[in-house]
Amino acid sequence: MTKFTHDDILTPLAITVIIDTKIKETEIAEYCVQAKHLLDLFELEPLSEAALRAWLSRHQTAFEDKLNSPRKNTFVLRVLTRFKEDLHVENMYDAMVSISVSDNEYRKEESELIKSAASIWGYQRPPLKVIR
Repeated sequence: MTKFTHDDILTPLAITVIIDTKIKETEIAEYCVQAKHLLDLFELEPLSEAALRAWLSRHQTAFEDKLNSPRKNTFVLRVLTRFKEDLHVENMYDAMVSISVSDNEYRKEESELIKSAASIWGYQRPPLKVIR
């Protein structure tokens, strides 16, 4: 089984928050919720909400630079292709979608990231869960 690090798990979540350059508290709060769940799933040491927010803040500028560079697609591809097992892919995808919709706004950049993830992970149509 592939070993994952905190950075492996938190990076896709972080880029989902910052890709549209409109970082909102609702997205950061959802990032924290999803990160805690995924760190548990991947059997990594839990991090407090303060630690998760600090991690995001510490990496934000570097990720923004990568997302604004000509190598953006390579960066996203490298981050997402780390996950191969169905359980990991499904949970990471659900977490990214949850962050993306948490602000109740459609953003082109977020939508493209989610579509890219679906394509990379072999989904014909995004496996969105509709909850009423």
